[in-house]
Amino acid sequence: MQCSQCGATVVATAQFCPVCGLKLRTNAGVGIPAASNDPQARGGSWAGHNSSTVMLERTASPTSGIDPARSPGQVASFVAGMSKSVIVSHWQRWWWKILIIGVALYMAVNNVSYSTSNVFLLPQLFMIGTFLVPIVYTAYLYEDGTLYDVPLSNIALVFFFGGVIGCLAAALLEARLIHSDSRGLFGSLTLINAFIVGVSEELAKLIVVLPFLFVARRQFPTVMHGIVLGAAAGMGFAAFESMGYAFLALVSTQGDMNQSIAAMHETIRLRALLAPLGHGTWTAIIAAAMWRDLGAGRGALTLNTLFAFVMAVSLHAAWDYVPPLRLPGIDLPLTLLILGLIGLLILRFFLVVAKGGREGPYREQNLARAMQLYFGGLRDEVRGKVRQPTRTK
Repeated sequence: MQCSQCGATVVATAQFCPVCGLKLRTNAGVGIPAASNDPQARGGSWAGHNSSTVMLERTASPTSGIDPARSPGQVASFVAGMSKSVIVSHWQRWWWKILIIGVALYMAVNNVSYSTSNVFLLPQLFMIGTFLVPIVYTAYLYEDGTLYDVPLSNIALVFFFGGVIGCLAAALLEARLIHSDSRGLFGSLTLINAFIVGVSEELAKLIVVLPFLFVARRQFPTVMHGIVLGAAAGMGFAAFESMGYAFLALVSTQGDMNQSIAAMHETIRLRALLAPLGHGTWTAIIAAAMWRDLGAGRGALTLNTLFAFVMAVSLHAAWDYVPPLRLPGIDLPLTLLILGLIGLLILRFFLVVAKGGREGPYREQNLARAMQLYFGGLRDEVRGKVRQPTRTK
């Protein structure tokens, strides 16, 4: 749905518009039609939707730092976009359907390539295997934020150029900044090289996102826009990078073709499972911080954005530096899962902000202080849940 005051896209469960602070109250099932004779329905206090009806109460925002006055053009675009603003249920969404169809296609192509010994099908395995999870992740965030005011062509272009331009820019930066190919203490990158890679790749992905800042206040104003655009650029980068690693596994394995293909499958499987924990999440964190400050009238390139960039680069560098420890019975690197969980928890903070969170750490303007309060609250919540069973006994 969209806010009637500023035209920003707002999720159905939000209590406040994240841009102008307008108080929202959703009344599902009321079913007041768009052409109702009710003066409230025609005057802007009620807005008819296919799935739910939203009543907007014009109350002051508790913490909004933005001038609520908006241009008539933005109000007109909101009215014109009402028919396109469709709120769908979880079962109507496409991300899980894409996942099921993609897995089925991957298995079908794999079985046919084995049964016919047709190596010409291998590029299809590359494409489906490396692009499936990044596309599903981006589609999930897009549908979760109900960003139906953003054309899918824009998301697809950000995804594509995030991969192509991002990989090219990162390769050029790393070639000029990394002067030693020696390995670190853990057999992976040295700490300095890990940070160089992190800075280079995060900057490279942001190249694709930055142009959207010029039209952000007019067309893409909410934090959810920043999250989805950042995730799309990051996941495009992850998809193209994974395709390169899969190709490397195929051509560098010593032995027959079956062993090479098995190594390729293992690379695709591992990187697909880890994809949501890496590039897409890191870039979404930076973009979300930029849009958060932009929406609060502080500009996009602030100390808060720098802090978010440092968080993302630190997670990225640790990912490349720390050894991928595997526990018995767990065929996944435990250290990467922990780093990925930290990244998802940071992204969750911005998702709550995007969905109208206004209390505690979500109200704090200083991002470093907000993250301190946020993780402190999570710690206290976990401790409370751990202690609760012991008290009941």
